Amino acid sequence: MKSSGTSEQKEKNSKKNTKGKINFFLVFLICWLIVVTGFIAWFLLRFNDFAADYEAQYQASLPYHMADDITARFNEHDVDYIWSNMSSKPSVTVYEDESVVKEYVASLLEGKSFIYSETENSREDAPEYYIKTDEGLVVARVTLTEDKSQNLPFGFKAWMGKTFEFYTAASFHVNVTAPETYKVFVNGIELNASNLTGEIEPSELDQYVDPYATIPGTANYQVKGLYKKAKVTAMDYLGNECDCVYDEKTDSYKVGFIKDFEEEEALSEFAISFASDFANYISQDAGAYALDKYFPSGSKALSYIKRNSSRDLYTKHGSVSIHNEEIKDCIVFSDDVVYMEVYVEQWMQMYWGSSEPEIIPTDAHVYFVKIDGKWLVGGIQY
Repeated sequence: MKSSGTSEQKEKNSKKNTKGKINFFLVFLICWLIVVTGFIAWFLLRFNDFAADYEAQYQASLPYHMADDITARFNEHDVDYIWSNMSSKPSVTVYEDESVVKEYVASLLEGKSFIYSETENSREDAPEYYIKTDEGLVVARVTLTEDKSQNLPFGFKAWMGKTFEFYTAASFHVNVTAPETYKVFVNGIELNASNLTGEIEPSELDQYVDPYATIPGTANYQVKGLYKKAKVTAMDYLGNECDCVYDEKTDSYKVGFIKDFEEEEALSEFAISFASDFANYISQDAGAYALDKYFPSGSKALSYIKRNSSRDLYTKHGSVSIHNEEIKDCIVFSDDVVYMEVYVEQWMQMYWGSSEPEIIPTDAHVYFVKIDGKWLVGGIQY
């Protein structure tokens, strides 16, 4: 009985000792799980930050951001930015300067908003964009290239402009017709032989002054490649400003000969005297040599008048007087050649009919030439 009690007592003591001991493995396992869980949580947090940063850096490196920035400049109508970034500036003639082209660019931007789109030639390694109005009119093309001077995180590419092409069209031009002895100016710059569209055209009116003088021919000028409607002016052969008239139908400027000159009054009197004597000569109211003083010696024009047989058949009449003398037109071709349209009326008393005189008008188109300082009749245009 005694032995049995002792053994039960030992068993109880053993159980008590076992309950009092710490399970180190369980503690280690729990700690390990805590550490692993913490590490995973830390890793996930870091990875999430990494992924977010990676995505942000990736998005920031996309080339469309530069297209956005450039388009914004267009919408701000920033002409200076566009001008300074053009890969090649538009060519400008000597008749304009860069300020005119800038004004032209500003006119294209005015009142418009812009968007961008990738071109059909755009590549991942060479992005290319059109800048266009919201109506779809393309005004510029931008090509980007990698900017190797910048090192972006994660090896992403930085971008920079490679080409910036703004579409310009110098659509204005000038056509001018002027006497060859006159000077023509476009925006204050004198035109020269390089602006001629062909040879100088001789005047068809030379036949009326040959062989005593020559009427200046016609020069046809053209200037292309302008960005703005030009100011066209002209100077006559004397160096005075003269009219330069634009004709919408022909889209050209016409510079005509001047109509005033210092000797106009004296020549007008001479012209009226000639027209009066001419009318009287034809009606046989002036002598056979009445016109000789008006023509150069040996004048063909005078010989033609004298050979006119109709003079011999002119109707018989009474007294004649000259009235209503008028210079209807005057064109000054040069110091030595002037055209005048001279009008006079012969009041002719007839032997029959009314007692009122018959009015016979004479409208003479006369080309005067100056020979040795004296005005004479070079020819008559019938």
